[in-house]
Amino acid sequence: MGRAAPLREHDFMNAQDSSPHTNVPVLIVGGGMPGISAALMLQYHGVDFVLVDKDNGLSVRPKARVVHKRTVEILRQLGIEERMAEVALAFTSRKQGALGVRIGPTMMASEVMEVAPRGYRGDELSPVKFLFAPQEEAEQLLVDIARERGGDLRFQTDLTDFTEDADGVVATLTGPGGTTTVRADYLIVVDGRNEPVRKAFGTSGWELPASQHYISTYFRADLTGGSSERTFSQCRLVGGPVQGLMASTNFIDEWSLYIEYDPARETFADYPAERCVELVRTAVGADDVEVELLKHEAWDTGSWVADEYRRGRVLLAGEAAHRQPPWGGYAPNLGLADVHNLTWKLAAVLAGRAGDGLLDTYAAERRQRAMIAAEQSAVMNDFHARFGVETPENAASLASLIGMEPTMTRYRYGAPEQLHVETLSGQTGTRVPHIWLTTGERRLSTLDVCGPGFTVLTDSDTDTDGWRTAVADARAATGLDIRVHHIDTADTETPDAWRIEAGLPEGGALLVRPDQHVLARSDQELSPSTLVDIIKRAVA
Repeated sequence: MGRAAPLREHDFMNAQDSSPHTNVPVLIVGGGMPGISAALMLQYHGVDFVLVDKDNGLSVRPKARVVHKRTVEILRQLGIEERMAEVALAFTSRKQGALGVRIGPTMMASEVMEVAPRGYRGDELSPVKFLFAPQEEAEQLLVDIARERGGDLRFQTDLTDFTEDADGVVATLTGPGGTTTVRADYLIVVDGRNEPVRKAFGTSGWELPASQHYISTYFRADLTGGSSERTFSQCRLVGGPVQGLMASTNFIDEWSLYIEYDPARETFADYPAERCVELVRTAVGADDVEVELLKHEAWDTGSWVADEYRRGRVLLAGEAAHRQPPWGGYAPNLGLADVHNLTWKLAAVLAGRAGDGLLDTYAAERRQRAMIAAEQSAVMNDFHARFGVETPENAASLASLIGMEPTMTRYRYGAPEQLHVETLSGQTGTRVPHIWLTTGERRLSTLDVCGPGFTVLTDSDTDTDGWRTAVADARAATGLDIRVHHIDTADTETPDAWRIEAGLPEGGALLVRPDQHVLARSDQELSPSTLVDIIKRAVA
């Protein structure tokens, strides 16, 4: 059986590094999906940046393998959905059906655990599909695209110090070429390991204690002889010599083994490489298997969400702002959604079109969602709950499992009394509803006509000329990019489809933010005469 093509390391120097910026609007600290996505989103909004990451390239350890629908929608807005789908297709073609779940004392002695089919609700609610793609391969694609678009990405370069004043941040960067100084208007930090930022912000935050502690081993081994009839995505090891979890990483010859241990009795130092290799063989149930250990480290299933997402000119996102167990793949997807919320606001502030206070809405909108995702991940610390299987031990917590789609897509900003909506019908604070539109020979979603600025979506019975005049006046009054898109009944698959989906009366309209979330509705406050005031309040 052939192996997957090896991932290449990021080049940590590029042509731009020879003449480093001394002044830049935004400095991003940390790569990974959130950091690289922040770079792509700033490019989308026309904002210059420098991204630094202290690693040489892709992490050797496996990460999430799921790209949530909301993430794919955002990638679609950036024009890279199709390329990510190609990465996912290449990955899923390798798995050969290896998405089963097994349980037993060893991999060889494990049995299939019956679980209900896992459907991903809401295909009709989105123009995109849920994707399976390893995070490290997804990240490589994003790096390639950011560089194709002229991005200044510097790997093996770390933020080693910074100072802040009223006008920005002065950062000391240390890399292969020595030390440089960069002055940025704003600093986005997605690397939760960065010591200067951790020292500045402290570690105060909302927490959920860990229920499990693991030694994570990432290894290469040819298990085709023993696993060909035992294909799986996850195999729970229980009742045998090794307690923990085994996961298929590339569905060919790379695997992960998460060994449960008690931190009151042992530490990471008690698990040297040689012991880990032997534990891998024991967990597999084959003493003679050849094992190449690629990485091992300690981690736990605790969750943490920072009390502050912003301090002056420094903003936290991704793992710098929140940490949660890996179940459900929330970490990279949540971090990408963080910067989607943040970058359009930064662009407006940097352009002088919005007040600095707009950045305070970032934490107000994102922090609660991080706490909800952490609670969802914590429920899935129970292996059976992860697959919707009720047991006497998990019955109470399983009832609180709402799933990925409500958490990531049907969340509502600014409505603490209703954090999730049952359907996306144009409620303020929710992602704009999706319907298919036919424009000439093209088939577009309503999401496709929103962004990079504000968008007024009107229906076929609307006074289009009146809205166009109002939008022109609003552009002149605010300097912001504001457009109007008229949805004609002839462009929809069924008559009045848009009006029905958005819950609008005849002649209704929605005002949509650059991040595809509804800001106002015509049956509540929005009208041509109120448009300027609504937008000014939103960005004040």
